[in-house]
Amino acid sequence: MRKFIALILTVFLTGAGALQAQSKEVTISSIPSSAEAFIQMRDSLATTPEGGAAMLIVALMGFSKSETLGMQFLTLALDQRNVGTGSAYKGYAPSSSIMYHVNRLNRQNVWWYTPFAYVAGATADNNYKVSAPYKVVTSRNKYSGEESSGKVKVFVNVHGFSPRPITVARNDKGIWKAYECSSVFVNVPAPASASTSDPL
Repeated sequence: MRKFIALILTVFLTGAGALQAQSKEVTISSIPSSAEAFIQMRDSLATTPEGGAAMLIVALMGFSKSETLGMQFLTLALDQRNVGTGSAYKGYAPSSSIMYHVNRLNRQNVWWYTPFAYVAGATADNNYKVSAPYKVVTSRNKYSGEESSGKVKVFVNVHGFSPRPITVARNDKGIWKAYECSSVFVNVPAPASASTSDPL
């Protein structure tokens, strides 16, 4: 019986270690100030699935600076199947399915904090205020898929919830871009400063 329990424990710890080994932290030096700077960062970091997922978070952070920058960054972070014709960047823009989420968040006026919920150390209690460099913690599991397939599901830590999935696909230049990413547009806990109380 003891040998059996020891075997179960060994398998459990080995599995936990394997999952832990899949966890990666991507460091973002700052939010780019232009599309060109975003491309430079993307081409450096998005050579891995984790880097590609992190660049989607950076793209969303761009909306905290301006809608114009956010739209440019998002267009550049998305897989080509999520991009169509438009005026965001050089004749291209996010597809209508992506814009559904963007427009919803625009109406809620939450860009100043929502993307930062995906940054380590940012919480509702501290109003998601964190300083650069920003760290995005990612992980994979046994269902994430193999890089050789050209498509991988990466999970990104988010405050208040379980890690959310971003499926990234590798393009012909070896850059990983967001293929399925609707989960990152889901609401996060409101910051403490946004809470209101009824005095009556």
